[in-house]
Amino acid sequence: MKVFENIIGNDDAKAYFKKVVADKQLSHSYIFEGPYGVGKNTFALELAKFILCENKTEEGPCNECSSCHMINAGTHPDVILVEKDTKVTKVETIRENIVREMDIKPYQSEYKIVIVKSADSINIQGQNAMLKTIEEPPAYGIVILVCENLASLLPTIKSRCIVVRFNPASKEQMRGYLASKGITGIQQEVYEKLSDGSIGVINDIIQDEQYLEIRKQSVEYLQRLETAQIMQVYDIVKEITDQKEEIDRILNFWLYWYRDIAIVKVARQADLYYKDYEQQLLDMSYKLTYNKVSQNIESIKQAILDVKQNIYSTFVIENLLLQLKERKK
Repeated sequence: MKVFENIIGNDDAKAYFKKVVADKQLSHSYIFEGPYGVGKNTFALELAKFILCENKTEEGPCNECSSCHMINAGTHPDVILVEKDTKVTKVETIRENIVREMDIKPYQSEYKIVIVKSADSINIQGQNAMLKTIEEPPAYGIVILVCENLASLLPTIKSRCIVVRFNPASKEQMRGYLASKGITGIQQEVYEKLSDGSIGVINDIIQDEQYLEIRKQSVEYLQRLETAQIMQVYDIVKEITDQKEEIDRILNFWLYWYRDIAIVKVARQADLYYKDYEQQLLDMSYKLTYNKVSQNIESIKQAILDVKQNIYSTFVIENLLLQLKERKK
């Protein structure tokens, strides 16, 4: 089996790690940084398999030995996966899964590998707690911190790790992947744009039966709002707030919608999130001024922030819909 063959893109990272594993020049600490869904966690596990494989070749792990089987099953005693607790990864989690684990020699391998998912969620106390382990790692220890936001990690952590950047897949790679899933035509263009180069986002959309339905519903809310009387506006508010878990998604769909209207007003042929609603975008663009579109975008951005700050959602949506309905020039 060729190493990393199931990971799309990021050929530079693949070539780099094939070389350092072959040359036995692995570092003790890495940061895998990049957007959601571009393969960072999958890559980290594949790298662990490659490093620990009992029969590896230059091409990759054998995928047949006990080490490979255990990593595939998530039961390898020398590969520790650290998940975030809730919104943050607590200091106790770091002490137990990094500091203490690295004090214990590998059970059956040359290395012990700790992969920390969502490392940018580790609080300051947790980052300070793992600093000594990263500064003075045991000879057998490898720590991989996986994150989307490098800036959230302490400078002292970053300076002691090799940072490996993971990038979104290219348009050609995305089209190939979508075609392999049987997604073609306009639908392919829509998925490609929504994914922004993230295979993880594509998989989330495919697996989430509600995703495209909520997207369609979000457009229908805006279309109804155009002609709604005041009491009908409140009906829309109630329908949206009754879907408490979907409010963030609806607001983001609205942001994409008005972003597309702004683009359509400038260029008819454009790279759109709502390519499948091009005529509706065009119709609405004729009714709105540039200034109003810009105001709507800013109002939606503010609503997204308000919802994240746990401001009463009914108030936020009601206020937003009234702002969107205003006929300002």
